Amino acid sequence: QLITPMVMNAQVLALSDRGGDGRAAFAKRLAGQERPRGDNFEIRGAPTSRGIAIGPIHFLEDPLDFNPQDYTPQEDPERELEDLMEAMAAARRELHGVRDEAGDRFGPEFAAVFNTHIQILEDKGFVSRLTMAVREEGNGINAIRRVWEHYARTFERMEDPYFRERGADVEDVARRVTSKLLGVRHDNLPISDGTILVTSNLLPAHFALLETDRIAALVSEHGGPNSHGAIFARALEIPTVTGVTGILDSLRAGELAIVDGGTGTVYLSPDESLQHEFERARERYAVAVDHLDALRDRPAETRDGRRILLTANAGLLADLRHCEQHGAEGIGLFRTELLALAQRGFPPESEQQKLYDRVSASLAPNPVTIRTLDLGGDKALADGADEENPQLGLRSIRLSLSNEESFRGQLRAILRASHRGNLRLLFPMISCVEELLRARELLDETMGELERRGETFDASIPVGVMVEVPAAALIAPALAMHCDFFSIGTNDLTQYTLAVDRGNERVAHLYDPLHPAVLRLIAQTVEAAAERDLAVSVCGEMATNPLAIPFLVGLGIGELSGTPSAVPVVKEIVRALDSEEVAEDARRASHLGTASNVHRLAAERLRKVGLLRHPDIGTWLERVVAGVEGS
Repeated sequence: QLITPMVMNAQVLALSDRGGDGRAAFAKRLAGQERPRGDNFEIRGAPTSRGIAIGPIHFLEDPLDFNPQDYTPQEDPERELEDLMEAMAAARRELHGVRDEAGDRFGPEFAAVFNTHIQILEDKGFVSRLTMAVREEGNGINAIRRVWEHYARTFERMEDPYFRERGADVEDVARRVTSKLLGVRHDNLPISDGTILVTSNLLPAHFALLETDRIAALVSEHGGPNSHGAIFARALEIPTVTGVTGILDSLRAGELAIVDGGTGTVYLSPDESLQHEFERARERYAVAVDHLDALRDRPAETRDGRRILLTANAGLLADLRHCEQHGAEGIGLFRTELLALAQRGFPPESEQQKLYDRVSASLAPNPVTIRTLDLGGDKALADGADEENPQLGLRSIRLSLSNEESFRGQLRAILRASHRGNLRLLFPMISCVEELLRARELLDETMGELERRGETFDASIPVGVMVEVPAAALIAPALAMHCDFFSIGTNDLTQYTLAVDRGNERVAHLYDPLHPAVLRLIAQTVEAAAERDLAVSVCGEMATNPLAIPFLVGLGIGELSGTPSAVPVVKEIVRALDSEEVAEDARRASHLGTASNVHRLAAERLRKVGLLRHPDIGTWLERVVAGVEGS
């Protein structure tokens, strides 16, 4: 019942409009007039915030319908536009109050999310699109829906779930403006102690309206583990499951439910036997988490003494508390794109510097690897140019090099925050030596600029290359001559190597980072780095995949960076391994013909080293191994 350390792809669905008949049928189900299933009904979603809860269900209705039946727009479109602008001003005023209250209740990181919502309302592109839409539609509600749908499509194209779910913030803002246009009040929602809240989409606004200390668990039909609502839930340590398709049509208000946030499972109307089972599991889970976190100062060291650095992936300041809690030894990947996506463009240099400086100060003296903007492709800006194949287009380092002034601004911000000596700089999506040389040339010029101004920075800041396309792995010896370390982004490396869009459900089953071709590219990268004594890390989902960890250690990877909560689990796996044994496994795996054979070899290793008998993670690993052996 413990942690599932693999980050699951988010399942983000468009909000479905229920017609009158649909709403009536849904109301019957809530009232218990229909019973579409029996007791112990199991339904699954994405594990989002670990923990187990048992309690009664309370359905949290959508904040607002984008298709209200009782709204009559002004006859004059210009008058309608005035009403919409007044509604936006009222929404901004309300958000200032919500931000301050959230800061008082939960701290500055929660308040920062509502700052993002305020920035969306003040964004010129957002306002101009609304203005044009209301003049064309003559209806403020329709205009809001049209603009929100435009942004929703932009975010839904993003392959990375972390950024795809930023669309929920635009939805939250759109609903808030709609409520002001309709004159609907947002009131605090009364709930009982130990309540399991079920909603369509988990939004930041919910946390400002709810007594969070009374919530036992959260469940949403849509969304995924990287939305701001999900991040809030993890920060507050509320067991949460998201993307539970069909939950709204299955539940009955007030019925008992079990939520397992670690496995992404929800049980409706559990019988006494199942309740007792999960009560015991909840007790074991609490003991296991406390035990693993208490051991956070133990080194991640193999049985024969090889040290592995365990760091965390992060993108928000709120993530940093979890790094300390779970024993991460630094930040292996700090994503800088979130600020740009919130700003709808390249973020101001001053804001970037403040962010990087706070991250550096919080982790010092531990290392922090800051990746330059990885925009374009699946993380396109809302007003960016459409491309026929954005994954192969103007993205990441290519986009930065085509916007040199903005790129210089980010480099200045990173350098100014580097004065403590614990920052590392990472260039994403490098595919040729020329790109790396040009990026380094701009970095050198920026350093010279700061030096002439007498500003303090780390002149020897380590510069790394993110190996995430096959070309980079194949020319790793040449790239190694011009950088200080490699960071392997296994998510994109797997996708590009296997020609599989993991966000496409029709081919997602072919996406497998344990494919022998991917392992060979990783091996080539490590060998090239070893020739020049460069460090190599892995910062994709593979770094926390229990089946992959033995192979990565065996291939010679010295740093694994993943979600903070996965660090204790990865550490226990590393400590059970012998580096020579897994090195032989890695050699065998790279010559196997199929990924399924690689999976079986990995399962065999986990069983041999006794991890299935581990008191804290053994039960979970048993299920992982059983899934492999039964396939």
